[in-house]
Amino acid sequence: MVSPLAIIVFIYLMKNASLVIINASIAQTTPLINITLPVTPLGPVTVLNSSGYAIPYYISNNEVIIPMLGPGKNITIEYTPYIGVLSNGTLQLVVSSNYEVNLQMANDVLPTSIPNNIEGFQKTNSGVTLTLAPGNYVINFIITAQTTQQAINQRSATMIRKPTSSYVLLYYTVLIIVIMVLIIIALMIIRGRR
Repeated sequence: MVSPLAIIVFIYLMKNASLVIINASIAQTTPLINITLPVTPLGPVTVLNSSGYAIPYYISNNEVIIPMLGPGKNITIEYTPYIGVLSNGTLQLVVSSNYEVNLQMANDVLPTSIPNNIEGFQKTNSGVTLTLAPGNYVINFIITAQTTQQAINQRSATMIRKPTSSYVLLYYTVLIIVIMVLIIIALMIIRGRR
């Protein structure tokens, strides 16, 4: 039996934000389409038709149910994936997909563990793209920081500057008070002689 859906899943792992995009095309007339999300959503899910307009949907757990009218229709599902943080600071993405997944990792994303069901690998200008077979797997990764020369110079300048102690401030405050008291006493003595 031929599936009424052709689904392509893209997962983008980036330093500032991550994104899941699912493109689905319907081949047969079906009143409702049920699509399982490969990653748990962190926030709202957006479902758009081929014209770019939002269409109604129902979501329950990781299942999105969408009304469809006829064949040849395309829909796009977009959302921010839930990414867990392990106790050692490593980020973790749990994927459970019935479809092939295209995982695109930016240059500043360093995987610490990858699944063994890689079907394809491609280097791009902005990172790498892994094509993963359907299945359940976990991807652990960290975000690397790029250090610039300017940041190093600013850090060095900060390290050279000595911190001001609260005792030094107290010393100057007491010294100013003592000088003021001596000036007042001197003025009183001068007025007393007249």
